[in-house]
Amino acid sequence: MLLHHNHILRLWICIAVCTSVWHARPPLPVQERFVGTHVSAPQKGLNTHLASRLHFRSTIPVAADIVADSGTAWVREDIHWYRIQRTPTSFEWQYYDDTFAALTAHHLNILAVLGHPPGWATLDPLDDPYNNSFAAPDAARFAAWAAQTVARYRHVIRYWQIWNEPDNQLFWRPSPDPVAYARLVILTTRAIKQVAPEAVIVSAGVNPFNMGFLERAADAGLWYAVDIVAIHPYVNPHHPQYSGLAQSVHYLDGLHARYGRRPLWVTELGWGSGKSDRDPPSATPLQQADYLTQSFPLLWDAGVAVIFWYAFKDEAHNPYGLLAWGSGSDDMTLPKPSFSAFHLLTPQPQHAAPLQTVPITSFEGRTQTWVRGDEPYGTLHTQQQVVYHGTRALRLDYAFPSSGNRYVVFRHRRPLFVPAHAYAISLALYGNNQSHELKLWLKGGDGAIVQLQIAPLGGTGWRRVTVPIPTQFAAWNQITPGTGRLQAPIIIEAIVLDDNPDGSGDAGTFYVDEIIALLEDPARPLDK
Repeated sequence: MLLHHNHILRLWICIAVCTSVWHARPPLPVQERFVGTHVSAPQKGLNTHLASRLHFRSTIPVAADIVADSGTAWVREDIHWYRIQRTPTSFEWQYYDDTFAALTAHHLNILAVLGHPPGWATLDPLDDPYNNSFAAPDAARFAAWAAQTVARYRHVIRYWQIWNEPDNQLFWRPSPDPVAYARLVILTTRAIKQVAPEAVIVSAGVNPFNMGFLERAADAGLWYAVDIVAIHPYVNPHHPQYSGLAQSVHYLDGLHARYGRRPLWVTELGWGSGKSDRDPPSATPLQQADYLTQSFPLLWDAGVAVIFWYAFKDEAHNPYGLLAWGSGSDDMTLPKPSFSAFHLLTPQPQHAAPLQTVPITSFEGRTQTWVRGDEPYGTLHTQQQVVYHGTRALRLDYAFPSSGNRYVVFRHRRPLFVPAHAYAISLALYGNNQSHELKLWLKGGDGAIVQLQIAPLGGTGWRRVTVPIPTQFAAWNQITPGTGRLQAPIIIEAIVLDDNPDGSGDAGTFYVDEIIALLEDPARPLDK
């Protein structure tokens, strides 16, 4: 009975939607305030949620003042379709009008997230028609609503993100569908460009540590429908220095090589400051501030243009904000240590110019100095046909079986010393469009071996990959028992290739050349 009722209701809705656009209110008349398409210098942003989480409109200008005081250049605001159009013929824009007027008064750049449809506009016939839904939307209806919204706010917003985390089963029911998401973006981009040709389209933020969703979406045409690609490299509860955060951007190298380079933004990044009902315990308030301070420079150094901290304000049971929950969502009186950390954060690379680079090895010597370990899944030798610099480079051939977690290790017979005061290791990598991960084993003066994650193999063509050396290695990167802290002198023990995903059964060839160390001020010794 409910199913029959909903089918009748949806037929009426389809007719009503076609005429409802004529009754929408006119666009918000606000002066244009937006930056150019290309953001060259590193910038910081905040996920603010003023329009979607504040209970009182009177709080909006107060909150906008505090957001501006944080020193942010960007804000990311959700535009919830169901809050604007709960029924096919009714529109309520006031919260969004007030929010965008308050934010643009402070000359803040806005990234608007289009999403959260009402039940009547999804593909799930069992959805409550008048409430928020995370089911996959009807793509044509979504595109039409998005174009109407963009037309209203195009004079204050130029950057538009289509959906949030479609690779997360919580936000795309019944299950993530990369092809359906790509189709949604293609249709929505086409509709937006018809009403606002200047609009800049940002893909939804996805998990970069599992590239399957984004790769399939790119294959289905997503890459050519967006101007900027976004990721959400959460590593909570782990420390930014040893969690692989800086390496997360390299998981997209293969897609950049295959489809063309796109600017990369991080539209969510954060750690909670206490117990959360969403994630495991992560940090104390002081640790949250410390992680914030360390994470942004790591990603700026890796080439990320804009980074948005999640979030401006705590939720009741998710303390990710710069302000504590206090007496509720409209309480703006309790800044946390992370607010000061964010305010003081200088948006520039941590190591814009190393004091010195020192060669570790250029592979000009004989191949027999490298010896394969016990895993019979590859070979290594020097060759002269594919070279980054000099006359020789390493060629590594591999063939992984289609079962289990497989890897192959090549150890060096003689010590390859990493200079004192090295803060990063850099190497040239020529990939093959596969996702297997290159790693280095480093041995400290106490004999303990740790693993430095370098990058996925990525696309064909030479690229230089630079990876910071953490002061503390996570447990899963400790190859032999130890403290997880490197003690001088440090050597490169081995080059390692690890299959990703496990049991892939892939075979291929890639090349490595010219490993160097980047040095910094001797006042910061590597093993402090």
